[in-house]
Amino acid sequence: MSKKNNKALIKAKESKAILNKYMLAPSFLKSKQLLLILQKTPREHVYTREGKGNQSFDYVTGVYIKKVLNYAFGWLWDFEVKDKGREEKQIWVLGRLTIKDKKGNSLITKEQFGRADIKFYKDKTKGMLDYGNDLKAAATDALKKCASELGIASDIYGSEEFKEIKKEATKIGGQKVTGLYAGPKEKTQIEKLCKEMGVEDPDKAYELIEKLTGIELNFNQLTRVQASTIIATLLQKQTAKRNGKN
Repeated sequence: MSKKNNKALIKAKESKAILNKYMLAPSFLKSKQLLLILQKTPREHVYTREGKGNQSFDYVTGVYIKKVLNYAFGWLWDFEVKDKGREEKQIWVLGRLTIKDKKGNSLITKEQFGRADIKFYKDKTKGMLDYGNDLKAAATDALKKCASELGIASDIYGSEEFKEIKKEATKIGGQKVTGLYAGPKEKTQIEKLCKEMGVEDPDKAYELIEKLTGIELNFNQLTRVQASTIIATLLQKQTAKRNGKN
């Protein structure tokens, strides 16, 4: 066997070992694509911003997410906003990320909600500063979340879900970790949305939520992640109802 063929065989074996390590089921993804998607996000692409409660949060830009998608899938991907709405001072959008083959057929589809705060002039009588830009921010947030479900920057967004828990927890073991659970604000909003949809009976509200989200509602054990999913889903349903959609 020539050296060239021997190197090719070694590379093929290494590639197969990588795929077997990270995936149990067969996939169209090649080892280089998989490693790019699942890699630890390079620090030069990670930024920090101040969030609520004087806490700092890591994030990556939409530009970085698009570069990884372009490099991994050769521009054979598409993102669209399936639905959008507004609740008081926030915008939400439902985004869909689709990975395609060379013929344009869908290979992978991910859907997630994104949101953004609406920015207003300091003089409130002038109204919103740039509503279009706020919509764009919500759409970018949805794209990031869809991409994180593929594995892109999942080390950043996966860790953020538990960052508050680490900061607010007093001790490990036995005690309720406050950052994990939804607070009164989320619970009130869920109840309000159900009533606005004409579902005031608690039992029927629980049935509706479980039917729409698959989450069995228990306010004593409701996590913030679950609450966000429920609220976004109810907002989408409410908007569809207003627009006369099923």
